[in-house]
Amino acid sequence: MRGRTWLLLILSRIVLNMSFRVAYPFLPAMARGLGITLEQAGFMVAARSLVGLSGIAFGVFAEKRGYKAGLLLGIAFLVVSCFLVTAFENYWIVLIGFVVMGLATAVYNPSVQSYVSAHVDYRHRARALGLVESSWSASWFLGIPLSGLLIARWGWDSPYRLLLILGIVLFAATFRLPDAPSGAKTNPGSSALPGSDSPPAATPPRRIWLALAVTFCILFGNENVMIVYGAWMESRFGLNVQSLGLFSTLLGLTEFSAEISVALLVDRLGKRRGLFLGITGTALGYLLLSFAADSLVSALASLMVMAYFFEFSVVSSFPYISQLAPAERGKWLAANYSLLVAGRVLGAVVGPALWEHFGSLQPIALVSILGNLAAVCFLSRAPRPHGESP
Repeated sequence: MRGRTWLLLILSRIVLNMSFRVAYPFLPAMARGLGITLEQAGFMVAARSLVGLSGIAFGVFAEKRGYKAGLLLGIAFLVVSCFLVTAFENYWIVLIGFVVMGLATAVYNPSVQSYVSAHVDYRHRARALGLVESSWSASWFLGIPLSGLLIARWGWDSPYRLLLILGIVLFAATFRLPDAPSGAKTNPGSSALPGSDSPPAATPPRRIWLALAVTFCILFGNENVMIVYGAWMESRFGLNVQSLGLFSTLLGLTEFSAEISVALLVDRLGKRRGLFLGITGTALGYLLLSFAADSLVSALASLMVMAYFFEFSVVSSFPYISQLAPAERGKWLAANYSLLVAGRVLGAVVGPALWEHFGSLQPIALVSILGNLAAVCFLSRAPRPHGESP
């Protein structure tokens, strides 16, 4: 792909990720602006996340209509959602806008992974997808400070007005992109086994679901801890909101480092090995957290180890999944996104419940370790990507 195509795709991902992440630090301001309770505002965010489970349906759409159609539909959803959020000051309409925003990421994220995978040979795909996924951390560094300035000057919905304008521009630019070849026609040499001119045998779908179970387990484990880490650090070390915000920035830097590490290392290491490394490293981070109860420095270091290897494992999973069934790449990457959302939703339920019951991070970290051990078991039974050596 040409440089301007890469730039367009990364900018689009930054904008979509910004629409998703901006609500978290500024949810109280949104609640005040709409005249609703924080609980009602939280319900909007929860509803937006839940519709991510529909990702597999949009994966089928992208397979039939083309990955470019998925890109366009995702940005169209973003434009519609930002219009609903900014044009009306009615809670129920804004809620619908948030639901449509969830659909935007559910269709765009797997589509852009499929679009890039269709253009990039498998031996370089981790580098390509690692660069695209760096938009996740970039959306935090660029989007959150900018959104804070906009909200302070023009109100809670001003970031979404900016995203509406950017979405329209990005839709017009994306419309001019070339279509991607279908999965069945993409990089036939890389899809075959080394030394073979014949296409690879089809992987049974039940084995691909084992690979997707890996994603579910690692997302569950991480959300289980991340949903309560702020409460834990507040109660255990007395950190205030400003201190937690500063540490969140450090976590963002850690995410970016992991994404770049995937881009630099995983093609040579192997996608499946990279995923295994990320899972075991994340479990180590949870274990370290269990022994970090008395030291703030140890707690911060353990959380950063956990965040680094978690992001490393998630980003490594995308090139791995992309090559399990190249002819149906869009469908399976979309299903992977749905399992990602499902794991996150379950972790968001289990983590607070454990915190309320135990009031300690150790049992929560233990559950997350067990989740990662389950991920390793699923990965050991999951198929090897076509073209990747043992």
